[in-house]
Amino acid sequence: MMVSKRWISFFSVVLACVMVFGCVVAEEEAPQRLLLPDDLPQMVKVTFADDIEYEAPAKPENNYKANQSNFSEDNMSYHDDSLDVQVHMIRAYDTPIAVVFVQIADPQQLRTEQAKKYPSKATMRIDTMGKRVNAVVAINADWFTYHNDGIIYRNGERLRNRADETYDGLAIDVNGDFHIVRPMIEEEYAKITTPIWQSFAFGPALVMDGEVLEIVNRKVTYKQRCAIGQIAPLSYVLVATDGPDQPDSFGLSVPQLAELMHALGAHTAYNLDGGQSTSMLMNMVKINGQAPKTMRAIGDIIYFTTAIPSEE
Repeated sequence: MMVSKRWISFFSVVLACVMVFGCVVAEEEAPQRLLLPDDLPQMVKVTFADDIEYEAPAKPENNYKANQSNFSEDNMSYHDDSLDVQVHMIRAYDTPIAVVFVQIADPQQLRTEQAKKYPSKATMRIDTMGKRVNAVVAINADWFTYHNDGIIYRNGERLRNRADETYDGLAIDVNGDFHIVRPMIEEEYAKITTPIWQSFAFGPALVMDGEVLEIVNRKVTYKQRCAIGQIAPLSYVLVATDGPDQPDSFGLSVPQLAELMHALGAHTAYNLDGGQSTSMLMNMVKINGQAPKTMRAIGDIIYFTTAIPSEE
C-alpha cells in the first residue's frame, strides 16, 4: 500500500513529539530514582545538666534572649544548658536542603507564634515574628488562618474546633511528643491521653511509628518543602528544601520528603506549609534558599527558645 508524503511527514512529527515528550518525562522522573546520600547527617545526642531547674517563661513576650556567645561563628550551631541546635546544609534529590537538629530540656521551649492573635488573618515575615519572641531557631508552620478548618491548639489553648477528615493532623502534647491524627476529628484526638500543647492542620503525615507512610491520591509535584519530625524525647529535626525556582535545584516530591525525614532519624514526621512560604530562621537570619533576604509574609511559625536567662 502506498503511503503519501503527507502521512509520512505526519508520522515523523508524531514520532519526534513522542521522543521529545519521553525525554521530558524521563527528566522529570529522574530525581525519583536517585538514592539518598549515604552520608546524611544524624543527630548527636547531648545531655543537659540534672541540677538545673528548667522552665521557659509562661508568656512568649517574656522569652529569654539567647546569649550570642553561644552561637558558633558561622551561625551553624547554638548550645547552652537547655538548648542545642545543629544546622547542616546538604544536597539530596538534586536539591539544596537545610537540616536542623534541635534538642531541648523543657517541652515548653517548643512554641508557636502568630502574626497577630487569632482569628486575625494577618501575615508577617518570619524574622519579625522570630525577633518578637526571641526565637533561636524557627520555621514556618501551617498558616492555619489561611483556611477555616482543622482542630487547632496553640501554646496549650484550643483556638478552633472544626473537624475535617481531609487533613492529617499533627498534635504535640505537653511532654513535647508528636502524635499523627488521622483523620483530624474529635474521636482521634480523644485517643491522646496527654494534654495537647500544639496542633497543626496541613500535612500529609510523612512518617508514623518509624515507618514511611504511603502518600496516596496526591499528584506528584516537585517544590520547596518544609517539614518537622521527632527523633527522640525532646529531640527534633526541621527541614527546609529549595525548589525548582532556585538555580541548580529540582525540588522534592512529598514521598521524597517522607523518605528524607525517615533517613534523618524521625520516627514521626509531618509536612508543613511549603512553596514560597518555606522559611527557616537561625539567630534571626534566614538560612534556607538561595535568596535569603526574600521572605514571604506568613501567618505563623514554630520556634525554639532557650530556658536559660541571658547574662548579657
